[in-house]
Amino acid sequence: MQTRSWHLVRRRQSPASKPNSTMLMVLMCSMLLFFSSCSNPLSGVESANIQQPTPTLPKASATPSPTRIRTDSNAESPLRAELSKVQQIIAGMTLDQKLGQLLIVEYIGNSYTGMQLQYMVAKQYVGGFLYQESNHNFELPYNVIGNVADFSRQAMGDAKIPLVIGTDQEGGLVNRLYVFHGYLPSAAQIAATGNPQTAYSQGALAAKWMLQLGINADLAPVVDVHTVDPPVLGTRMFGRDPNTVALYAGAYLDGLQQNNVAGCLKHFPGLGAITSDPHAGLPTVNRSLLDLENIDLAPYKLMIQKDHPAMIMSTDVLMPAIDPTMPAELSQKTIDDLLRNQLGYDGVVMTDGLYMQGISDRWTLSQAAVLSIIAGNDLIEGPYSTSQVAVIVAALKQAMQQSKLSIDRINQSVERILLMKVQYGIIK
Repeated sequence: MQTRSWHLVRRRQSPASKPNSTMLMVLMCSMLLFFSSCSNPLSGVESANIQQPTPTLPKASATPSPTRIRTDSNAESPLRAELSKVQQIIAGMTLDQKLGQLLIVEYIGNSYTGMQLQYMVAKQYVGGFLYQESNHNFELPYNVIGNVADFSRQAMGDAKIPLVIGTDQEGGLVNRLYVFHGYLPSAAQIAATGNPQTAYSQGALAAKWMLQLGINADLAPVVDVHTVDPPVLGTRMFGRDPNTVALYAGAYLDGLQQNNVAGCLKHFPGLGAITSDPHAGLPTVNRSLLDLENIDLAPYKLMIQKDHPAMIMSTDVLMPAIDPTMPAELSQKTIDDLLRNQLGYDGVVMTDGLYMQGISDRWTLSQAAVLSIIAGNDLIEGPYSTSQVAVIVAALKQAMQQSKLSIDRINQSVERILLMKVQYGIIK
């Protein structure tokens, strides 16, 4: 997967482990192009016409966007109350519970009770999980809205702290809701209408449908700028001009977030110029810093202050002008220095899938997880089994013992995650 956006499952098996037939199927699926899905019959096919949603939807100005996360002492009273609530929760958490909140996991198959996901939620305290069609999560009997909603409620009931439950819902080539609602237009098609309200309406409709499934977070919209042909991301981008991308992605984000679904801009710092599939290695973008600022980073500059994204996803790309040695999602220069300090983003940053080959060729999942938190990420995306969660938690504890991570740094991420959960009604 990249991203939870183009999610495919590429797993590393230890020599001692014997994959079962389900895992073999999953591994074979990962050989497809990243924008495909093993179970999506529309992969690579898009309708020529946008189907306009029929429900009555609010206008873009109908509801204010949730307040962006701030932690300064001058924050207005509602935010101070939210922070106080979060800090009270943190004060009662064990270290294991705090470290668990840093993980957003996947699961294989279509069962909850007695399976690994239930243990990850109830006993390992993970912060959330992702529904992924390519992991067979929406297969019978979970190809029915009510059954998925029951699944989500059961997981929430087992969680000590309410979960972020997310998926990648963009429309077009990455349409996780296809089994429930059929075809939806891509970002490119939405922008081609020339009407940002269409983007808002699609985001609002997706939010309504996701909430029916118990999903409270969407790993969308894509804000990569289309600058290379043929584009590796296909029609998942809103356009070639950063201002156009920010306009339409911002409208889609408003449609999500004004309807109580947390959105996630991706893929920071930008994949619009890559020429190779990130599943097969680490792409390199050799742009100058000035070009990066004017193209790839421009939508983030515009949207962080204006649209207040709940989350931003960092990704596995090498941009030597920013950091010549480390992939973006493991780079402190990219996350802490650029995204946090220069661009001023103080919300939740989550990694892309840390099992992507550009990462896994060089680091184990646990090593990458530690590096990602040191770099400034909050949520680690990648583990899909109880053993992987346990190894990551142990590695984070070891990093603390070695003074590579401090409890203050852990608390910082936990605070951001819990504050987002409060602001989007996940924590009541």
